[in-house]
Amino acid sequence: MNSEWRTGTVVALCRRMLDAREFDALPILADALQDAGCTDPEVLAQCQDGALSRARAERLVSLVYSDETAAAVRWLEQFVRDINYHDYKDENDEVGAPSDTDPHTYEYAIEVGRSGLEEGHMSFGSDAGADFFREGGDNMRTFFRNWSLVTGVPVSDEDQGNISVSCAC
Repeated sequence: MNSEWRTGTVVALCRRMLDAREFDALPILADALQDAGCTDPEVLAQCQDGALSRARAERLVSLVYSDETAAAVRWLEQFVRDINYHDYKDENDEVGAPSDTDPHTYEYAIEVGRSGLEEGHMSFGSDAGADFFREGGDNMRTFFRNWSLVTGVPVSDEDQGNISVSCAC
């Protein structure tokens, strides 16, 4: 994200959408970004896409809003890459389907965080996903710090302590 595109109008639109968790102003954000000099076709197209999931809309606005929220998105994206099986082999020693090798998506990471808060449990499709949280309390804190910046949902240390983690594999 080019920081020059973060004009007062762009930041105010992002803040309004993040505060309300309503992303109906994305097309207006596209216009404001263009006025600020943005010519990135991917960013502008996503702003115009009325079918973006909530997780994708939050991701987009967080990338635009600030360096801090953009860094949180990047952290979550890297988390997903790190917990996927990139060399999964099936019983015939052949590389599995994409659903086997990359069972987690950015949207999944967002939803598993919601599940942890609402149901007290997070289930991952890889050992690496569950093991990340089993390695120590700081990992849970780091995940939810970044997750909270993107979703706007605060997660206390007490709430984090009440969340169990497992592998569905």
